[in-house]
Amino acid sequence: MDFKYKHFHQQRVFSGSREEVFERARAVFMESVGWAVANETSEGFTASGTSFGHAGIANIHIRPTGGGTSVDVELRMERAGFSGFMLFDVGGYYNIQIRKWLDAIQASLHQQEMGQALPNAPPLQPRNKITACAFNGCLALIIISFGIYFLVTFIGAVIGLTTGNLFLIGRNGNINVHGITARVISALILLFGGWIVWRIMKKTRKPSIIQ
Repeated sequence: MDFKYKHFHQQRVFSGSREEVFERARAVFMESVGWAVANETSEGFTASGTSFGHAGIANIHIRPTGGGTSVDVELRMERAGFSGFMLFDVGGYYNIQIRKWLDAIQASLHQQEMGQALPNAPPLQPRNKITACAFNGCLALIIISFGIYFLVTFIGAVIGLTTGNLFLIGRNGNINVHGITARVISALILLFGGWIVWRIMKKTRKPSIIQ
């Protein structure tokens, strides 16, 4: 498991030539997504920026195939960010974002095929603002719930390390541990919690530079 980055991957084949797809993909990331594009080669480029409080870097591979041109997106998002530590992709947020990027490339290519002018690509907006607000509200509620759970677990670990009596709340029932085992588990919980806090504080103090 990569504790620094959360990895995502999607691929799609477009009907345009490699040059056309490359140009439209580059425009989408620079103008719609608002990420910085670098390391351009004949096979693609990299794009870096932030999304939902986490820094990320996308490797875009563009290659000709028998049916057109393949765009392969390999996205790495830093787990530690301003919105907390990302253990998993809540609600498939980043997978949805990649799909929107690919949809934007397809829409731009279609506009080009129709012979329409190609203005600067507009920023990507949620198709349904009510749905987006509901999603963000649910996401915030989940984050708050996890925060409360980790706080209760942290307090329980402090008590367990001090007294040797550890009480943990679990999905399948509460857990009671006593003695040296309770102190060892409590210490591990506190060390892991301290590491997460250190990672978040480190990202807050220093801007992320992704190589």
